Amino acid sequence: MLHKHQQKLIFTSLILKLAILLKDISVIGISVIGISVNSLANEAALYDLAPKDSAFLRVIDLRNEQRSPEKLIVRVKGKRLSTESYCSSSAFIYLPSGTYGDKINGLLWKGTLKPNQAYSLVVDNSSVRLIDDYLVADSRRALLAVHNYSYLSQVGLQTAKSAHPVFVNIPRGETSARVINPLKSAFVVVENRGAEAVKMVATQAIIFQPGVLSSLFICADQAGIFTRWADSMGAQ
Repeated sequence: MLHKHQQKLIFTSLILKLAILLKDISVIGISVIGISVNSLANEAALYDLAPKDSAFLRVIDLRNEQRSPEKLIVRVKGKRLSTESYCSSSAFIYLPSGTYGDKINGLLWKGTLKPNQAYSLVVDNSSVRLIDDYLVADSRRALLAVHNYSYLSQVGLQTAKSAHPVFVNIPRGETSARVINPLKSAFVVVENRGAEAVKMVATQAIIFQPGVLSSLFICADQAGIFTRWADSMGAQ
């Protein structure tokens, strides 16, 4: 993890570059980049406030909407984590490293949070599990994490324009991540059936920012497979 003064310098540089870009882009581009600027500001605040050797935690809500229509609200060490809906996440919070445990949605969880690590509590109607999540190590590149919470046993991810493989065979219930160049991109979720990659659903295009984690959740409901983005602050 970067030191606080390094994070501030990187953040300031990014804001200046984005301000220059705003002069020459369309109204739609301004709207998209404006959201990214807010995300960067929130992320900078999170890491700036976090004491040394903190752990980072968020909640991912996979509860069936019909059985659990209420928002998921979790409190850890007096801090509030909340999700908006099925297949959404809370923002990350920082916590002292150590062992934690409590009831969420009537289910007991217990786990150890290590310093300078990120975690997610994945909550469904019958279980709560703590998984390792991702922190950005390279301040010059973005980080893309894909979570397969669909019914498909394995999924892949391709670029929307060129069908270039980005991820191959992420098992159901698992996640994978890789660094990615800072650019605007959209993807297609595929199911590999032998030698054939069958397109399932396309994602919305987003602008990846240097030093920022972007998480893609692949989920399913009665209508079929769908995707939802969450940036590293949990914003939808």
